[in-house]
This record gives sequence, structure tokens and C-alpha cells, in this order.
Amino acid sequence: MEDLKTAVQKYSNDYLLEQFIDCQEDYTPDALKLLKSEIDSRKISQDEIDSFLKRKEVVFDEKKPLDTKDFVQFDHQFSHTDIILAVTVLRDSKVIFYVDNPVTDTIPLESEAVKRYTIHVHGDYIEKAHELLDEHFVKVDGVYSFKYAGAIDRLRSFSFHDLNLTELEAAESIEVDLSGDERAVIIRYGKRLLEEVDQIEASQERVVFYYDSVEALIEYLSDESNTELCRSDLLAILEILQIYSGETDFPPSMNDSIATLLSFFLDA
Repeated sequence: MEDLKTAVQKYSNDYLLEQFIDCQEDYTPDALKLLKSEIDSRKISQDEIDSFLKRKEVVFDEKKPLDTKDFVQFDHQFSHTDIILAVTVLRDSKVIFYVDNPVTDTIPLESEAVKRYTIHVHGDYIEKAHELLDEHFVKVDGVYSFKYAGAIDRLRSFSFHDLNLTELEAAESIEVDLSGDERAVIIRYGKRLLEEVDQIEASQERVVFYYDSVEALIEYLSDESNTELCRSDLLAILEILQIYSGETDFPPSMNDSIATLLSFFLDA
């Protein structure tokens, strides 16, 4: 797997997308996760994604007239990388559908990763489309998520902007059993964030939502007798880990703790 990881980092964007979409059968689930992780970490531009999607457009049967009223909009949406896989899955099975332009209510500086696509499927193919998509995706909070995505993949696609917590919910105390090693990782990356926040916001084109909480969080976690955290604290931890999850030395041992923290905000 390390050899593949090294090789994937040398792929051009087009070749990387081609491998993830057109050569799925050549890869194991773990290898597919690696390819998707590389796509997400590169923050491939929307123009490249759209260009790739255009090359994958469905060819409709000209003998059968079509009308938009014959199509049904699916409730769940797709991220800008997951829609590529969805288009390929449906196209290869000759499902007639079309994809809406991405929608977002975010500010311009935010990542393309928060944009969502919607698909509309012809009425004759509804059942088939659901069956195909359920093979490859799970439905989480109104979004189709790649089924092989692990904790880190889910963390990278987690949108802090889309959360709607009341003040009471944000302040709710939760008992969280973080080990000494897990605390050390969070503290280490938290201290880096305090020093690098301007660089992070510029290079990752993001707003760090919980930056003002980081210093107090570091001090609180430094005392291992402190085991109760409010939901805002959990979100600050997730944001710290999300920012640095692409680092080559990011500890794989954090996967379980990330999954646990996400479980407080995402349905399984």
C-alpha cells in the first residue's frame, strides 16, 4: 500500500480521476480509499471536476423523447468528488439522469468541498438508480457518502459551516475518554494551529471556525483529570484534526477517536 501511495502522489489530476472512476475493478477498497483521499487532499479545481463530468455525460436515446417532468430529483446530494463516481456508476448501467449545477450558501473563500450536487433520474430508472447508488454509498445527513470512506475521509468531508447547533446543544457536557496519546496529538496540532492559522486560512481557503477556543482547549486537555467536554470543544478538536489530517505523519491511531467524535454529530 505504501508503494501505491507513493505512486498515486505522482499521478496527474486527469490520470488520478481516471483511475478512481474508470478502473475501480482494478483496486481493493483500501486502494480506492487512498485514491479518494488523494483527490480530496489536492483540492482539484471545480473546472477540472466539471470538465471530467462533461466527458462522462449520459448519451440519451434520441428515439425516446424526454421531458424534465419525467425526471425525479433524489433527496440526497453528493460532494464534488463523490458525484464523479455516481455519474460513472449510473452511466455504465445506462441509467438516464442528469446532474444539477452545484449549490452552496457558503462564503466565497470556503472550500469547493462544501458544494453539493443533486441528481435527477428518469422515472423508468428510479429503482435501478437507488440499487446502484446504495451499493457504493451510504446516506448521511442528506448526503451520499462514498461507502469505503474511513474515519479520516469522513472527517475531511465534514462541514462545520452546515452545523445548526443551538447554544444549549453547543454547551452540553459529554464524557469523553481521551487517552494520553490522543490528548498529546490534539495538543501538538492545536499549538501548531495557534501559530499557523493565517497560513492555514490562506492555503486551504477556509475559515477556522473554532480558533478562539483552541488555546483554552489545550490548557483544559493538558490536565488528564478533565474528561468532560462540551460539543463546542468536540468541534474544535475535530477542526484541529481535520486541518492536519493530510500530514504525512498524521497518526493512524487517531482513526478510532475521530470516528467516536464524529458519532456525536453524524448518524452511523
